[in-house]
Amino acid sequence: MTPTDIGRIAAAGRVLVGTALTLAPASGAGWIGEESGRRPVTVYSRALGIRDAAIGVGVLTAGDSEKLRPWIIAGLASDVVDLAATLEARDELPDLGRRVVPFIAGGSALLGAWLLTQLD
Repeated sequence: MTPTDIGRIAAAGRVLVGTALTLAPASGAGWIGEESGRRPVTVYSRALGIRDAAIGVGVLTAGDSEKLRPWIIAGLASDVVDLAATLEARDELPDLGRRVVPFIAGGSALLGAWLLTQLD
């Protein structure tokens, strides 16, 4: 499996998660808790979801390394902020958000950093 294949698999996952958050914002309950269903919070969930879906689509359709690099950087930056925000609020998050999301966001950030080193 090539770095491009790995990046595309990760991008497809980003599209799926982003689409889920956009269409069903309360699906973020595992990350942020019961507040995810409150109307004002759904605004942020949808914004976050469409951001991730768009980044994933950008990676999947970018083509060459020159066009791919900004999408990988956008995903990396988003993942770093997701990780930092989750760690900052960890005492107020449900178990899944506190224990699992940092590994997902951190792993995704590490993957993005590695993918950048693999681009021509």
